[in-house]
Amino acid sequence: MEKIAILTDTASDIDIELAESLGIYLLSLYVNLDSKYFKDRKEISPEKFYDWVIENNKLPKTSAASPLDLTEILEQIKDDGYEKVIIVSLGSKFSSTYNLFNMIKIDGLQSFVFDTSNLTLSEGVFAIYAKELVDEGYSFEQIIDKLEEKKRDSKVFFTLKNFRYIVEGGRVPRTFGKIGNALSVKPIISINPEECSFKLLKITRGEKKLLNEFKKIALNELENVKDYYFYIGHGGYEESLEKLEETFKDIIANARKYYPIQISPTLGANTGPGLFGFGLFKLD
Repeated sequence: MEKIAILTDTASDIDIELAESLGIYLLSLYVNLDSKYFKDRKEISPEKFYDWVIENNKLPKTSAASPLDLTEILEQIKDDGYEKVIIVSLGSKFSSTYNLFNMIKIDGLQSFVFDTSNLTLSEGVFAIYAKELVDEGYSFEQIIDKLEEKKRDSKVFFTLKNFRYIVEGGRVPRTFGKIGNALSVKPIISINPEECSFKLLKITRGEKKLLNEFKKIALNELENVKDYYFYIGHGGYEESLEKLEETFKDIIANARKYYPIQISPTLGANTGPGLFGFGLFKLD
């Protein structure tokens, strides 16, 4: 059987403990707090990151990993006895991480970089799925083909508690942020994998209506789907997890795998605290 490793970046929202339990390698991206760089999840936790944003009342900068970081982890993979590596990457239009993955090659280690066109665990589920396929004995080429076939089957839907940080980051017009906060408007945002971009699906008023819409979307996406992964997540809004678990309790109960996650610092740097939502990956 081929010795195939799976590598992904920390924007996948696979935390260190989960990565270790699954045997997935993680490359940390960087967060810049007042000109000091920290490795995402390894040197700064999501909790400390969101606390820093609230305390300092501003958003930090982020950056991709260095070529040296990637070289070291690829050398480690080779030293661990692997002959091939499938690299699951943050969407190429969201970050330069995809380009970095393609730039570094190690003699004696065959690599393939998969552009998920996605982020958060909707990126990460491809790494989880690929590792399952490795464990089931699929070949390098077969796994690549299956990842490509599933590219449109990984979905994420989220909202923001308020618009302040995403407005400051230039993601939406300032006037929209003022109206949204004043009227308790909750946008439902998704990722369009074909364009590797954010997509505004709907606008709701109030959290109760939002959760109802979340449930409708999930049920529609999973109609006639029997096998799937499901996750819920938040960025600095932990109390949302209980609400999401209650909303999706039946869907969670029937999922092959279920993950409650916290959004990584490198993604939270674009939204600030208050993001929450869900994602799914269709297996059949």
